[in-house]
Amino acid sequence: MWIKLLYLAAFSSFCIHSSQAQSASAAAQSLEFVENRGQWPAPVRYAADVPNGRLFLEPGGLTYSLLASVPHRHKTGKQPAATAQVKGHALRVAFEGGAPLPTLRAETQTTEVRNYLRGNDPQQWAHNVPGFRQLRYGEIWPGIGAHFYENQQQLLEYDFELAAGADPARIRLRYDGAESLALTADGSLEIRTSVSLMRELAPKAWQTDAAGRRQPVACAYVLEGHSLHFQLGFYDHHRPLTIDPTVVFASYTGSAADNWGFTATYDQQGNMYSGGIVYAAGYPVTSGAFSTTFGGVIDIGIIKYNTSANGPAARAWATYLGGSAADFPHSLVVGSQGDVFMLGTTASANYPTDALAYDRSYNGGVPIDPFGYGPDDLLSGSDLVVTRLSPDGSTLVGSTFLGGSGNDGMLPTGSSPLVRNYGDAFRGDILLDARDNIYVASNTASANFPTVNGLGGTYRGGTHDAVVCKLNSTASILLWSSFLGGTGADAAYSLQRDALGDIFVSGGTTSANFPTTVGALHPKAHGGVDAFVARIGSTGTMLRNATYLGTAFYDQAYFLQLDGSGAVYVLGQSAGTYPVTAGRYQNTAGKQFIHKLSADLATTEFSTVFGSGSGLINISPTAFLVDECNRIYISGWGGGENASPPFINGTTTNLPVTANALQRTTDGQDFYLMQLAPDAARLDYATFFGQAGDFGDHVDGGTSRFDPRGFVYQAVCSCSYFGSGGFPVPPGANTYSATSGVAPGCNNAAFKFNFETVNVVAGPDRIVCVAAAPQPLAGSPAGGVWTGPGVSGSVAGGFVFTPTAALLGVQSLTYTVSGIGPCGGISTLRLTVTASPPPAAFSATVPTSVCLNSGAAPNVLLSATPIGGTFSGPSVTSNLFNPNLAGPGTHTITYTVTTGGCVLQASQVITVIRAAAGSSFTACTNASATTPLIGTPAGGIWSGPGVSGSVATGFVFTPTPALVGNRVLTYTVTGAGSCTSTSTRTATVVVGPTFPPPVLPTYCVSTTTPLALPTGAIWNGRGVSGPFNTVYFFTPSLAGAGSFSLSYRTGYGLCDQVGTTLATVSNPPNINMPPDTLLCSGTTQPFQLHAAPAGGSWSGPHVSSTGLFTAPTGFTGSALLAYTVTAGPCVSTVVRRVSVAPVPLYVARWEADACAETRQAPLVIRFSDPLTSSSGVRWDFGDGTQGEGNTTTHTYRQAGSYTPHIIRPYNNGRCTVRLELPVIDVTPAYEVPNVITPNGDTKNEYFVATNGCPAQLQVFSRWGAKVFEAASYRNDWNGGTLPDGVYYYHLQQADGMVTKGWLEISR
Repeated sequence: MWIKLLYLAAFSSFCIHSSQAQSASAAAQSLEFVENRGQWPAPVRYAADVPNGRLFLEPGGLTYSLLASVPHRHKTGKQPAATAQVKGHALRVAFEGGAPLPTLRAETQTTEVRNYLRGNDPQQWAHNVPGFRQLRYGEIWPGIGAHFYENQQQLLEYDFELAAGADPARIRLRYDGAESLALTADGSLEIRTSVSLMRELAPKAWQTDAAGRRQPVACAYVLEGHSLHFQLGFYDHHRPLTIDPTVVFASYTGSAADNWGFTATYDQQGNMYSGGIVYAAGYPVTSGAFSTTFGGVIDIGIIKYNTSANGPAARAWATYLGGSAADFPHSLVVGSQGDVFMLGTTASANYPTDALAYDRSYNGGVPIDPFGYGPDDLLSGSDLVVTRLSPDGSTLVGSTFLGGSGNDGMLPTGSSPLVRNYGDAFRGDILLDARDNIYVASNTASANFPTVNGLGGTYRGGTHDAVVCKLNSTASILLWSSFLGGTGADAAYSLQRDALGDIFVSGGTTSANFPTTVGALHPKAHGGVDAFVARIGSTGTMLRNATYLGTAFYDQAYFLQLDGSGAVYVLGQSAGTYPVTAGRYQNTAGKQFIHKLSADLATTEFSTVFGSGSGLINISPTAFLVDECNRIYISGWGGGENASPPFINGTTTNLPVTANALQRTTDGQDFYLMQLAPDAARLDYATFFGQAGDFGDHVDGGTSRFDPRGFVYQAVCSCSYFGSGGFPVPPGANTYSATSGVAPGCNNAAFKFNFETVNVVAGPDRIVCVAAAPQPLAGSPAGGVWTGPGVSGSVAGGFVFTPTAALLGVQSLTYTVSGIGPCGGISTLRLTVTASPPPAAFSATVPTSVCLNSGAAPNVLLSATPIGGTFSGPSVTSNLFNPNLAGPGTHTITYTVTTGGCVLQASQVITVIRAAAGSSFTACTNASATTPLIGTPAGGIWSGPGVSGSVATGFVFTPTPALVGNRVLTYTVTGAGSCTSTSTRTATVVVGPTFPPPVLPTYCVSTTTPLALPTGAIWNGRGVSGPFNTVYFFTPSLAGAGSFSLSYRTGYGLCDQVGTTLATVSNPPNINMPPDTLLCSGTTQPFQLHAAPAGGSWSGPHVSSTGLFTAPTGFTGSALLAYTVTAGPCVSTVVRRVSVAPVPLYVARWEADACAETRQAPLVIRFSDPLTSSSGVRWDFGDGTQGEGNTTTHTYRQAGSYTPHIIRPYNNGRCTVRLELPVIDVTPAYEVPNVITPNGDTKNEYFVATNGCPAQLQVFSRWGAKVFEAASYRNDWNGGTLPDGVYYYHLQQADGMVTKGWLEISR
């Protein structure tokens, strides 16, 4: 028998990619076991270098010396600073229970020798040290050895080889030095150290028959603490057995320069072609290839793999392709003659073209940033290129530029709304027809992109338009070419061609006016970024159908496929809630959608979503297939670069996988492969694929492909910066290079994955015992129908075979999968039903309970019938159960025996009882409660002084003064077999002081005098001070207002009382007093005083206790009144003043309004109060009329003597005073004379025309001539020299009154 193990290390850390060139050998180094001839410590027999460390092989086991890795960046940038030391960790794997000195033999010596000249002592030097390819341990355990060697994938493997009859249960590996050990969901063992997370994959086991064919045996790890052993299913103990975990290893180009993965395809022979970009010389080109020299900056690297070969033979050819600037491959396809066709982009003006190329000149563009790292490598923009290489990769059959004066074929990351995923900048597709004519789907920002014979129209606007083109097979003629889009951003990603030659294209758009057609499923945009699907007639001149797809959020259609009926399947991403058709496989809140439409894009046949349900997009799709059975296949990747700024997508964590997945777990940054049943009826298969830890597996741009059989050919950018073990390949797969040529750095890894959907398999024949439970029947692929004797069930509920006595013997069952050709088939399963022997049973001598006390209990002898079986369970060795090692608890012992083809099992539960009373404790006589007594296991009985209670109600211990001292309490548990286990604990009873909890009065915060607290305790809390002569005081003013706890304790002993009591300190009542009161002079009317809160008492002169104030006659000055309110311990008093308001006695005045001299009626007098701010002033004019206002005028129209008064308010209008003003004498109105006699006798000498106020006077002759004028006439004109006669006068008084008349001058 053989047990075969593969040991892998996955070192986890964060990294940033570096594009710096790295030097490394392209050829993988072989593993050597180097003999120890004194260069290492004596226990070491051999050593071998492993990733990030060294393995030392010793007689008793293995020691791994591991070192931490140093991170590097994925893109150009500064490297991290060096640290002082590199962290290391030692892990020991011991052969537990093995022979101390097993034989150890080296085999297959290599041609190399080594010399170790360490130190300055030649005696310690080792010369001519040999190395070997294999090592064999002999008889580590009886009949069991180990074989260490390098497998075909150039990784370390070791087999445990078991001779016939050897006991595999003896194989035990103990891991010393591991921080943790854990079994994963897929059965692998994860070993965590301080520098790494290491992994041993789930084991496999087999035996070989007489013809040397392997027969699998069920095998799994069993982890007990730090020890590992194997659990095996049924096998023939008379034949050798091999146990072997799944083999995982990486396949790379082996490029010695950074080489990133972009695109992959296949040919009819199943060969794989992988394309990527190369940053320097070192790509593994072959002799005779088209280009064996690196062109500069970034070149395209294309390699062809023979997937049926292994090692160097797997590389058919490899070549550079490009010019002196940056070049990128987008999509590869193989033609009918084996030629390789490539769609790509270039910034090289000297990109290789052939003499007949459609366009041999580089058209240029503007700087563009495709990765989000900056446009350093693409300062001159980009053109599309279409290139055809001969089948052997040696000759350029056709090659052309294709583009205009803007950027072509490349989307700018960061500025284009269509770039949602890392690598989206390089999406596009190339397709061939039966004559190898070339069809291209891409995008352009060139308004002058060449368009001929197509849909017509010009560049529609926006940042870029989609383009669809057809060229002849050598790219020398552009047969037709068209823009496709609207005024927003548009790009085409995928192409398919139907039986009529019509071209279907899908992509993304932000154009609200994308050219949809009448009858389309969605003729109008949904908003944001929408997906689109369009159908172009075979001549390229007609847009037959076009529709939007999506939601109001982000949506794009990255791939499309056609089935045999011409229906269209679309694979895309959606950030919205994409519609789901009932009855299809779907994951709630999935953000990847599959949509099947009619060929005319008018109706939905179904749509569904898948994903983790995280609300984020999980994968960037890279390949899509609908096969001839309408099964759906998907490949994509997620996490890592796609979940790092500027990209905001999710990871692969929690994506659904099936039970038979190749890789059931993910580090969140892996590839995800999925197969759905026809028309997405169910999930048939799903797996993760990628390395564990290190830099996330991804694609830097471009498309990969499925072949029609369901094989995926996938390009990968696999980076190794931390030594995590590399990119995996399933066991038995071939590879060209198992290691990357760049360390640290990235290589274009590629894998071919077979979903194995064609064969119908019922499963291996087997033996079934007649007494066995119904046996589930599971065929592949799922969904078939089982028929035959003993079969029941359905496709929906599953089928089972139920063995019965009537079915003893060989029964043939048939598994049928419906379909035509490879979509269906029949397979047969043979089940041999054997008679059931009597059931297995434990002997009556095996006890059901064992009681442990102070000494060790004897081992329990296990026996059962029928004899010849094995016992298993905790602390079982051979047929002995060690209750001391098992410890307390319930332990299930299983007996398994195989007889007559039937596997019989019996179980017996043995309960190991060890009574535990618990730790000793101290109780106080002043305790307010009893002490509960709890022992384990429950159900025992307590006894001893002070104990009371029962099993039903529970036991308690009550401390009393009579029990002061140490008291022993006993807990006794009785087992099912009447065995007893006892345990004791000591209760120490201590006398405790008493202190009744005090109740404190309510205090007032205004109290500043310290108040004594109850004695006999230590006090603490707000406002507490002391002790002063053993007394503690409480000062309310220091404590502040509020309710709070004061703590007290009688001391610091165990039994001293500790507690709190409530102290309440009140604030004095807050009195709200109205403003002071002013009374009018002479007031004696009582009035009521008010204040808040009500209920207080008033005191002071002339006031009652209820607040009624009565001013006495002649009251002057003021009275101070006090208002007092009492609230609990607090008293508040506020003073209010009652005063007599001062009377405003200042004098008011009057004056003639026109001039001071006049008193003549009508006389206008102006009255004014000097206190102009006073309001409410009134006037009594003395003639029976009144007025108001600080200033007012009054006209006296009659002559007479008048006494006016002012009535002036004060005290805010509450009071008034009446004051007398001087007497006003008004004279009669003056009459203007009509004659003057200026003859010198002083009588009637002057023209007295005014009432005393200056006036304006004009005198005119009878003929209108002005003969005299005075602006301020004062009765002083006597006619002057005018002759006697009659004159006309015009007189305007100071108050504006005008008088006209005739005046005679007579001397």
